[in-house]
Amino acid sequence: MKTFKLFILAIFLFASTGILNAQKITILHTNDIHSKINGDGPQADYTPLVVNNGSIVLGGFARLSTLLKQEKAKNPNGTLILDAGDFFMGSLFNPVAPRPGFQLALMKKMGFDFTTIGNHEFDYGPNPLAEAIIAAKKNGGLPQIIASNLLPDPNSSRDDKFEELFLNETILPYKIVTIKGVKIGFIGILGKNAAEVAPNKAPVVAENQIKTARNMARMLKKEKHVDLVICLSHSGEYPKGKFRYIHGLIAPVSTKEHPDGEKGLYGEDIKLAKKVKDIDIIISAHTHVVVPKPFKVGNTLVVQTGAYLHNLGKFDLNIKDGKIVSYDYKLIPIDDKIKGDPEINTAVNNYIEDVINKKILKPLDLVYSDSVAKTLFNLPKHSIKGYQYTDLGPFLTDAIRNYVNEYGGGTDVELLASGVIRYSILKGKTGIVSLPDVFRVLPLGWGNDSLMGYPLARIYITGHELKNLMEVLLLSKGDDSYVFASGIKVYYNPKKLMLTKVYKITLNGKPVDFSKKNPKLYSLTADTYLLGFIGRVKKLSFGLVSVVPKFKNGQPVHNMKNALIDFDKSKEGIQIGTEWLGVIKYIQHLKASGQSNLPEIPLKYKNPVSNRIPGHK
Repeated sequence: MKTFKLFILAIFLFASTGILNAQKITILHTNDIHSKINGDGPQADYTPLVVNNGSIVLGGFARLSTLLKQEKAKNPNGTLILDAGDFFMGSLFNPVAPRPGFQLALMKKMGFDFTTIGNHEFDYGPNPLAEAIIAAKKNGGLPQIIASNLLPDPNSSRDDKFEELFLNETILPYKIVTIKGVKIGFIGILGKNAAEVAPNKAPVVAENQIKTARNMARMLKKEKHVDLVICLSHSGEYPKGKFRYIHGLIAPVSTKEHPDGEKGLYGEDIKLAKKVKDIDIIISAHTHVVVPKPFKVGNTLVVQTGAYLHNLGKFDLNIKDGKIVSYDYKLIPIDDKIKGDPEINTAVNNYIEDVINKKILKPLDLVYSDSVAKTLFNLPKHSIKGYQYTDLGPFLTDAIRNYVNEYGGGTDVELLASGVIRYSILKGKTGIVSLPDVFRVLPLGWGNDSLMGYPLARIYITGHELKNLMEVLLLSKGDDSYVFASGIKVYYNPKKLMLTKVYKITLNGKPVDFSKKNPKLYSLTADTYLLGFIGRVKKLSFGLVSVVPKFKNGQPVHNMKNALIDFDKSKEGIQIGTEWLGVIKYIQHLKASGQSNLPEIPLKYKNPVSNRIPGHK
C-alpha cells in the first residue's frame, strides 16, 4: 500500500513539474464595449461608487478600472489587457468628430494594451475614425491598434488620414511582445460579415480574413518564432440550440447546452480556428455572444465575453517551452459588487459636463441627467419569436411618426429598421427613463457635427409601389432586417406565392388603392440609411419589383440628402431631425402621472399589435 502511495505521489510530481516550471501569463479581455462608458442599464440606477445596491446596471468604466487593477495586481508583470473591437458607437459618448479622443485615451489610462477595429468604428467613415485616434494620441495615448486585413486606398482622399496611421505605425498589421520570457504575436481581423455591414469604411477594403490570418500567423510562428499567436477577431460565433437574450446579448440557456466541442458553436471564428491552425487563442467579438468557457477547436481556444462590459474575460495561462500546458478561465461579472474607481468616475463626469452637455445637448435644450419618462414595464428589443413580437419597435415607430407630424410637415407612413434598434428600454428599480437610455436605443449614424443619429428624410411613392415595398419586406427573415411601420396596416395571405401575398393596405383605417392606375402619391418617412435601400429594391428583388423614391412633385430622388426633412423652417438652412430626438420629443407630449410627474409610456405598448396582419382573403 505504501509503495502504491509513493507511486501515485511520483506521478503527481512528474505531472506537476511542467506547471511548476511554467510561466503564468494572464489575459484580461473585453469586446463590443460600444461606448458603454457609464454602465449598461437604466442610468437612474447607475451608482458606480456604491456597492450592493441591487441595481441591474452592468459594466461602466469606473467599475472596469477597479477590476482591471485588482486582477493585474495578482500578476503585475505577466498581465495583458486586450479588446476585440467595436469599442465605439452606442451611447452619448460616441466620438463625433471633432471631439477629443476621450474614450481611447481613457482605455489607455485604464491599462488596455491592444485592440482592433470593428465595423462600428467605421460608422462615421475612415477619416473621422482617424481623427478620433489622432486626438487620443495627443490626449494621453491609446491602446496599440492591430489591423491585419484592412487595406486603405492610396488613390482616394476619403481615407488619407486613416492611411497615414498605417504609414506612421499608429496602426500595425501585427505586434510582438515578450512577457516573462514568452514571445507573443498579435494579429487583428475584421470578419466577413462585419466588413459587409460597414459600408462607411469605403474606400478601405477588408482583405480575405482566413488567408490573411493564415499568412500572418504562419509568419509569426515560422519566421518570428513566437511562442503564441493571439488573434483579436471581430468576426464572432453563435450558439447552437436553445439560447436566451440577457440585456440584448445572446447567451446559452445553460452550460450543459453549450459544451466544449464542435456541436456548441458555429460561425466565422469557429471556421477561422479550423482553417488557421497556427492561432493559439481567438479573442472573439461582433456577435455579442456570452461564451462561458473556452471553446476548443483543434488546439485553438475561442472566447467571447458577450458585450457592453457585462463581463471581463480572464485567462490564466501556464506556458512552458512555448506551449500552453494548462489554463484556467472565467468570466468575471462587472456589477454593483465592484466599487468604481473614483478617478475614472470623475473623468467621465467631467466629460459629460464639458463636452456632452455643453457641446452636444445644450443646443437641443437637453441635459444628460434629464429624466424624460417613466415606464411600468420593460420594452424589450428582442423576442425569442422575432422582432415583430417585441414591445419596443412599435413604440419607437409611432413616436417618430408623431414627431414628423408635429414638427416636420407630416407623413403617411413611418418605417424603422430593427437593425438600428440597439437596446431595450428597461424598467429597472425606479422605472425612470433618462435621456441617455433613449439615445442608446437609437445611437447609430451622424447627422452633422452637432447632432448624432441618422437624419430623417421623406419620399413619396404610389400605392402600387407601397404594396410592392410591403411585399419585399415580407420576404425578410432575419431579425436585423425586420422593418416596423406606423400609419398603415398590411393584410397578407402567407399561403400565397412570393410577391403576391399582400391583398389589402389601410391608411388611417381607409383602404389604399394600389392599382397601377392610381397616380396618388403617399409620403413615407425613415432615416436616410433605410431609405437608401428603398431605391435599390429593384436590384435586391432581381428586377421583379420596382420602387422609385420621389419628391412631392413626382420627380425622382437620386440623393437622399436632398429629401431631408426641415424641422424648423424659421431658421436658415435645413434643421435636421433624428430618430432618437423624435422619441424624446414624443415622450415630452405624453401624459404625466404618479408622484414623479413624469410622462408615462402608454400601457398599449406592452404586447402591442403588429401592423402586419396575416389572414385569408
